[in-house]
Amino acid sequence: MALVQEYGRPDLFFTIKERLQPGEEAQNRPALCARVFKAKLSIINDKIISGEVFGKVSSVVHVVEFQRRGLPHAHFLIILKPEYKYMTPKAYDRVVSSELPDKGVDPYLVHDSWKRELSKLQT
Repeated sequence: MALVQEYGRPDLFFTIKERLQPGEEAQNRPALCARVFKAKLSIINDKIISGEVFGKVSSVVHVVEFQRRGLPHAHFLIILKPEYKYMTPKAYDRVVSSELPDKGVDPYLVHDSWKRELSKLQT
């Protein structure tokens, strides 16, 4: 809350997560998964703070959590400097995207709750 009072509302929120190769499990090599994720997180954080990704940043906050199956993920809140704030939907569209998982590529990402939500959209 102190950051919001000082710098204003967050402009961007995103999540990054660690992904494994097919057949790998986090519980087999937990220390390795954590080290690789920490290295990736450090690189991403440095690029965000330096302004390479979204523009000049006033404030960045991230929290690392671990899923039940042992994989880490991080949530970022980013507050941009006033001259770099996104003011139109098109400006956000340049940096924000999403996609549904492809059952052929990532079958483990397609689960029952995803199928239920997709069927609601199609009716």
